[in-house]
Amino acid sequence: MSGRFLPVSLLLVACVADPTAPTANSSDARLLPPVAAAPTTLSDAKQTPISGTIGFVTTLPPGRFRSTPSGRCHFWDFPEITQFTGDVSGSVTFTEHVNAPCDLSDLVASAPVSGQVTWNGRTGGISGQWATNCTADSSQPVGLSCAGTFNLRGTGALDGVHFHLTWGPGWFPFPYTGTAFSD
Repeated sequence: MSGRFLPVSLLLVACVADPTAPTANSSDARLLPPVAAAPTTLSDAKQTPISGTIGFVTTLPPGRFRSTPSGRCHFWDFPEITQFTGDVSGSVTFTEHVNAPCDLSDLVASAPVSGQVTWNGRTGGISGQWATNCTADSSQPVGLSCAGTFNLRGTGALDGVHFHLTWGPGWFPFPYTGTAFSD
């Protein structure tokens, strides 16, 4: 693995929402049991604007790496540790799966996300999923520009809080903006 990849291991996010129920026209809809209405829906939740910065801390060695004869590199279980500052603050880890040409001229990545953060005076866990495509951009420090969106769910003291964030384009540090939805 080239030393150039270490700073390229990315935090990149593109919203992978929770699965949704089949539509009324779906042939599988009749297989689902009736669901009781939740006392509070996301549309009833309090919405709070949030913003801040996502900074790069470090990457750890990937759990598995493979390069193909055609010049494609694949990294699995590749932890990248970031630091969120601003309205949501704390350490967040992306355990990436990266596919790219071995010269890293572009890449596609996805990963589960987890961390311990503080929002609105409450500290708890967050988790979610992200995915991204990064494109060549010679104006950026590593030659790539990335952007995306992701959703995170809170646990512990943040149970019931959902964060929807957008970030980028560009490279670290990424500004983020979005909304926190809470009961």
